[in-house]
Amino acid sequence: MTQQPNYYCIIPAKVRYAKTISPNAKLLYGEITALCNQEGYCWASNDYFATLYGVSKTSVSKWVNQLKEQGFITVELRYKKDSKEIDQRRIRIVEEPIKEKESTSPTKVDDRMKEKFKENTITNTKNNNTKNKKSACRYTESQLQLAKRFQSNLAKDFPKEMSRVNVSRWANDLRRIHEEENIEMSEIEEMITWLATHDFWSRHVRNPNVLQEKFERLLVEKKAQQSKKLKQKTESLPEWVNKRISEHRVSPEEERELQQKIQAFNQMNV
Repeated sequence: MTQQPNYYCIIPAKVRYAKTISPNAKLLYGEITALCNQEGYCWASNDYFATLYGVSKTSVSKWVNQLKEQGFITVELRYKKDSKEIDQRRIRIVEEPIKEKESTSPTKVDDRMKEKFKENTITNTKNNNTKNKKSACRYTESQLQLAKRFQSNLAKDFPKEMSRVNVSRWANDLRRIHEEENIEMSEIEEMITWLATHDFWSRHVRNPNVLQEKFERLLVEKKAQQSKKLKQKTESLPEWVNKRISEHRVSPEEERELQQKIQAFNQMNV
């Protein structure tokens, strides 16, 4: 055979997703489209395709018959004059399925695929809805109470917005933060408590989704603020400490007593 394929072949969706033909038949279809570019039809023999793909002529014949039966191609046999000997086979690509093959045509296959897709979509939607309902009920009572506290902290400044909040959804969002981000609920609770004391973030973190998005940044600022406050408390010792130190030199026993009082004072004001 002298016909050479070009570099491109076309395998449309109706062929790619057909369930009634083998993957190799789909590949053969693409090869046929490439060979049809020159004359509008392909005259390659089964022997040519068998050599090209390294398979038997029987396998090629099987693939051709699959494509033909499903209406993706037509096969025309031309005989030698006054003889039953085949002179040439012409394979043409069918743009639309053959009417005689309507019961098994690509259109019918596509319709079955669409129907199957529709069934799967309905089934998946039902399953997802069921999963979502179960997921919505997975939060604990403590998570629900924390969600209510979060809402209550914001209600003073944003009464209308907070009146529309679905607290159950917030509770489930807090559960999700705990599970997805691997953050202890105690840390989330401490953060919500801290937010209520911060002028800026108390106005800008108004739902669990934003809390999750900003959590790492909030954690850094929270720790920095607490460290700053602790430093200020340590530097601002009570007057009686400074007075006692200035009055006279303390003995080792008095110094230990003084250190204990300082430590107790710091712990009491942390």
